[in-house]
Amino acid sequence: MMSNESFALDVTTWKWTKLDCAGGDDGIPSPRAGACLSPLDKILVLLFGGATPGNGRLLSLNDVWALHVDMERGEGKWQCLASHRGGVDEAEDDSMCPPGRNAHTLSPIDPENLLPKELIGLSSQDLDDEKSAYFLLQGGWYPFRETYNDVFLLRVTSAN
Repeated sequence: MMSNESFALDVTTWKWTKLDCAGGDDGIPSPRAGACLSPLDKILVLLFGGATPGNGRLLSLNDVWALHVDMERGEGKWQCLASHRGGVDEAEDDSMCPPGRNAHTLSPIDPENLLPKELIGLSSQDLDDEKSAYFLLQGGWYPFRETYNDVFLLRVTSAN
């Protein structure tokens, strides 16, 4: 059975807290397995992908969610940043969006120090934007159909 429950670990006490999570207008992420989470800052966590049951098989997802965590209240609030789009055997072709996947990695990076600007197509002004955070999405698989050995750059920009 898959779950969409959220827990936070206090690394000082090693105590887990189950978060009481709500969703905005977009709801909450569907129950899934093999999703990646990566911290955006001290109160925000990004979730990408994973696999969920669908039509008698596993459907790999490529949606992106943010979880705003309030540890004092033991609460979280989900916000959908990008909805699931297409899939391996679906007709939608969107080269700007990675195919759905699970068992992948999502790692925060400093692109100015790790990647040549020409490679990622960003200007110095883009990289100096303090409202943006960058993540590398790498590998994973679409269960029992395809294994990925690719890399995508995910840029998350604050609206504030």
